[in-house]
Amino acid sequence: MFVKVLKNIFSGSRSGRQQDSTPASDDALACERWQKELIKRMFRLMHTFEQDNFDADRYLGIGPDVFFDGYHAAYFSFLLKHVEQFHQARMLLADEASRALYDQLILFRVLGHRHVRLPFNNPENRAQIAVAELWRVQETKDVGKFGPLSIYQVPGDGHDIRVKGWKENVTWTFLYRQYYFERGAVKIAPAPGDRVVDAGGCFGDTALGFADVVGERGHVYVFDPMPKHCAIMREAVAMNPSLAPRISIFPVGLAAQGNDVAQLREDDDMINPGARIVMDKVPTTTIDEMAARNNVPRFDFIKMDIEGSELSALQGAKSSILRWQPKLAISLYHRDEDFFSIPLWIDALGVGYRLFLDHYTIHNEETVLYASV
Repeated sequence: MFVKVLKNIFSGSRSGRQQDSTPASDDALACERWQKELIKRMFRLMHTFEQDNFDADRYLGIGPDVFFDGYHAAYFSFLLKHVEQFHQARMLLADEASRALYDQLILFRVLGHRHVRLPFNNPENRAQIAVAELWRVQETKDVGKFGPLSIYQVPGDGHDIRVKGWKENVTWTFLYRQYYFERGAVKIAPAPGDRVVDAGGCFGDTALGFADVVGERGHVYVFDPMPKHCAIMREAVAMNPSLAPRISIFPVGLAAQGNDVAQLREDDDMINPGARIVMDKVPTTTIDEMAARNNVPRFDFIKMDIEGSELSALQGAKSSILRWQPKLAISLYHRDEDFFSIPLWIDALGVGYRLFLDHYTIHNEETVLYASV
């Protein structure tokens, strides 16, 4: 079956089907050309072996020579099954840099770190971790999946920001500037006076960074359903009294519809930013409902990093997006289908969003889709 699929791909037959006499559309021909070129690149890269291309801090206890053959095979099958949707989403990206990155990320998921090197893997980016280490000022007793949390003193806009978390939180938020997009003349980021949704607040580092940027006239509405994360957020906000009035914490998840159930107990919770919640087990709300209940005048920027719930949360923000057309920074890596389902959903709104892509690790996590009108 695999050989038959590849034969059909290289002979130009769409999705493994036999050709017929019906003329193919321009979109279909473009998709065929794209998948053919992508698979050619895949076979060339099989003979490339990258060095120093493994993040041992992220994948603790796993050697750099690991190859997850089951995952890569499953992803390749998924790509072939949904190639038309992948291509449609790719063509929505507004610049060639985003489209090239999209292809590279797909190839990375098919072949892994041993064969594909992502653009983010350069000496300048990798050196930033050491900068974050210099900002560490205090240890804490809180321990999570990646070890003890520390207090960091981060240079802010005219004042320092005290952050509680891991060095990675500090690096990605304040040095890599994840969720702040700038390429050429395009800038998609919070601005002074903006009202910001921070979905997936974790330890509050992103909320504090946003609050610093939006200033006294702006506000940050931060959501996280995990009680321990919210407790750490409140602690972090309290350490920054000048920023505290600009931040509101909502201890709930975001979804397409609200779910009024009891909150998790803090003593049952763990410190784990990557934990995937079961929506019917935690309280959720929608962005539209939250805006109505709290008389929010508008949203200018929405950031989401919520472990696979991004599309559902976007659906719960549909009225707000149509009304205010906020800038968007949406994580695109938690579910395989998000690579096409989220861009296609945003485009189907008819708002006229321009879409851009960026990526912030040397592995397959931290891909962000940006959108602005």
